[in-house]
This record gives sequence, structure tokens and C-alpha cells, in this order.
Amino acid sequence: MNFDEKKHILKFFSEYYKNAEINVPQVEQREIGVGIEKKIDARHMSFPDNLSLRNYLADNPPFYISYSASYYKFPSETPIEKKRRTGADLIFDLDLHSEGKYELYSRLEEIKQDAVRLVEDFLVPDFGLSKKEIFYVFSGNRGYHIHVRSKSVVGLGSQERREMVDYIRGVGLRFSEFFDDSSRRGALLGPSSKDGGYRGRMARRIIEILNEKPTSFYRNFKDNDLKNSFINGIETGNWSRIPVSVPVLKKKLMNIFDRLPLRSVDADAAVTYDISKLIRMPNTIHGGTGLVAKEIKDIDSFNPLNDAVAFSGESAIIQFHEDAGPLFLKGAEFSGKKGEKTEMPLYAGMFFVLKGSATFYKSNSS
Repeated sequence: MNFDEKKHILKFFSEYYKNAEINVPQVEQREIGVGIEKKIDARHMSFPDNLSLRNYLADNPPFYISYSASYYKFPSETPIEKKRRTGADLIFDLDLHSEGKYELYSRLEEIKQDAVRLVEDFLVPDFGLSKKEIFYVFSGNRGYHIHVRSKSVVGLGSQERREMVDYIRGVGLRFSEFFDDSSRRGALLGPSSKDGGYRGRMARRIIEILNEKPTSFYRNFKDNDLKNSFINGIETGNWSRIPVSVPVLKKKLMNIFDRLPLRSVDADAAVTYDISKLIRMPNTIHGGTGLVAKEIKDIDSFNPLNDAVAFSGESAIIQFHEDAGPLFLKGAEFSGKKGEKTEMPLYAGMFFVLKGSATFYKSNSS
């Protein structure tokens, strides 16, 4: 992307920021970083309030803007020891990974469900956090950030945060340790479906499998009464209601657990435990897509390829220098062939240009 094209694109970014909803909590205590060539070219910036920050972005629009999870007494000081950290939000970063430039955007619902599961299955029941203190943010590209702003986490250090994310990712999890066959002869006692944490999570997943494909677990479970008796036992922590020996049952269970999704979430550990990192600022534009890193009010109905579009539907003409797409934005499909000049809405053209697949040939706004 040459200088003139960057200048042209950043005019649209500037127009967005003139009316953007920039509302960073305790912004005066945050370190700010901006990027044109890289995601962060300059950091150790600070602003007294959100209006000053928004005006700066409108006058000096970057491709990327990030802010610190940490709160500081002196956020613009260097080195970092002089900033005097007073605490930090707890942040989780979930991203999809895919080889192609555009394939992953048809799978964003998968990572959204992981984000919901992180909150519903871990942060609230296992860590006792309140949903009122948890905020979903679309990253603007291929995933979601979860921001926890709570007095109960603000003082946590890096090690405590690392332990939390390791627990969520299932690091070191051994299902075999959930079972005891020593206290009662011929019995296998284990987690019940009502247990908290991974014990209950594992039991409930096995019950799901038994209801979906009972004979894949045990061929005689074509007998529905036998299957239901086994399920009733799991619900109370007794895994012995099956006519096989405990050693055979344990072996069968461990074989299944080795293939069983842990029902954990693959969060980027470093983002959580490194409290000096900067994270993308909510409601700012992601310079690699033109989508907004949008703070979400209703996660269930949120569709990033519709709700996080930053730019208008006015027409733009772009020229592709590689085959690109398909890309679905605002319910329409867009694609292009190498060498092709195509007219499309600005938001779609901007996406292809920022992805490096095309250049602006002409824009009605230019």
C-alpha cells in the first residue's frame, strides 16, 4: 500500500472517529498505543479524557489503536516502572486460525460460541464473577476479547492470571484423577453431572454422548433401560451401573476421554497474564479489515459481518491484484479475480484493500 492510498483510506477513518463512541473507562489512567505501519508504532501516550482521545483520532487517524489493561498513576512515563501500576482489568483473547485470508470469516460464529462458553461455563460459575462486570468485544478481525472490570480481579498479578487461563485451557487436566474405585468393592465412583468445574463438565458431556450415540460407548446400550440406568448413576456420581468390570469400564472411559473435547477454551494465555500488553481499544477500527472492534450489547444477536461494519454503502471501484473472497458483508457476497476492476460498496472495497487483495481504482468520495 503506497503513501497516497494510505492517506486516502485514513480520510475515511478520520470521518468515522469524528462521531465514534469512544468511552474507555478511566482513560486518564491508561497507556495508549497507535500504529500505521505496525499494530503499535508508538506507545506511552495518554489522554485526560475520552473527548480528547476522540479528537486526536479524528485529527491523526491511525490504522490501529490499543490501550492498556493496566491502570497507572503516570501512564505516559517510561520506562514502565515509572508508570506506577495500580491494577489491571482481566482480559481474554480468542482468535480463529485459518490458512486462507477469507475462509475464517464464514466461521466467526464458532469463536463467538467459545467466547460465550468462556463466560457462561468458566468465568461466572467457576470463578464467581458477575456478568455485569464482563464485557464482550469483537476484535475487529478474527475473534473476540473478553474484558473483566471488577474489584475482585484488578489486583491479580501475572502468576494468578496465568493460573486462571491455564485452568480454562485445561492445561494438565487428567480425567483419571476424577475417579475412585478403592472405597467400594466393584464400584467406580466419579463426578456427577451436578458437580462444578471440569468434573461436572465432563460428566455432562458423557451423558450427551450417551444420548446422541449410545452404542458407540457400549453396544448393549441399544437397550434403552440399560443406558438410562447408567445415565442415572452418572447423575449421582456412581459410574458402576453397567454390566462390565471396573477395570474394563475405566479403560473404556479413558479411551473416550482421550478423544473427548475438553470443553475448555483456547484463549491466548499471554494476553491474559502479561499485564503490560496493550489490547485493541473497543469501538475503534481494525486496520486490517475496516471492521469495528465493537463492544457488544447483545452477544446472542451480534453478527460482526453486519453489526461491526464501519463504512457506508456508497460505491467504490477497486482493482484486484489477486483472486479474493468470497466475503459476506451485510448479507451480500463479494469476490474478485486478479486484474478485475469491480464496483462495490465502500465497506466491502475497504475490506479487500486493507487485506492486501486490491487497491482503490476510484472512489466517488475522492
